[in-house]
Amino acid sequence: EVEEPKEAEKNLQSCLDVIDLEPVNKYNISLRLHVHNILATVWSGRNDHDKAYQLLEKAKELHAGYLHSKEPPPRAYDEIFMDEKFSSEERNVMFEKLYTNTLFYLAQVYGVRGDNKQAAAHCHITLQRQLEADEFDPLDWSLNCATLSQYYVTMNNYVSARHTLACASSVLSNVQESSENSQYSDESYDNEKILKTRADIERCWIKFCVNLLKDSVADLEASDLSDKVSKITEMKNTFEDEEDKEEEMKKAVEEAA
Repeated sequence: EVEEPKEAEKNLQSCLDVIDLEPVNKYNISLRLHVHNILATVWSGRNDHDKAYQLLEKAKELHAGYLHSKEPPPRAYDEIFMDEKFSSEERNVMFEKLYTNTLFYLAQVYGVRGDNKQAAAHCHITLQRQLEADEFDPLDWSLNCATLSQYYVTMNNYVSARHTLACASSVLSNVQESSENSQYSDESYDNEKILKTRADIERCWIKFCVNLLKDSVADLEASDLSDKVSKITEMKNTFEDEEDKEEEMKKAVEEAA
């Protein structure tokens, strides 16, 4: 690790060149993914987002190829520098965490490149994987989830927008309850940060409601009476289904905590 991006890129590329002398195997695949991820962030920092994109897509390809090979969970790159060895389960968790980082960086690169659809898709997958692995900061996660809802609002996908907002509120409420019970002593969960995150999420809810009302009025004005009744019934049923999913989501979050 060095402060100069140019020197960092040189060192990382040298590392990649050495690794590439060997075929992909369980001993080097984790290190390959890690180097691709970090090298991509270096190129992104130098505003060469196309280069970053190529590296991250290569990382995705490497991950998919290794999973397809049916090989056991690969060695963690940390094990190269330590005597301690991890269990198969621990190695798998670390390997998948590297891939989650790849998806996270790709979401950012897609956003800079103006491909909002792919940026949102990769952001959605990243959030889902973080939640399933229980590897996330709840304040950042809930805010990122609420922010994602705003993309769905612009696409008139109100079901997905409502779902992501509900997930954000659910995770945040769990942090608030835990904080009140003094389970979190870290300053990152202090009351001021929690209140700010809640305010940001509530603003997203307001934008959701305002846009939903506007689009609903415009849609109903353009429909005849039978269509209006049908659309209202369909929307009611959809939201009821989403409420069931949100209840399951809340239980999953509580269990993870």
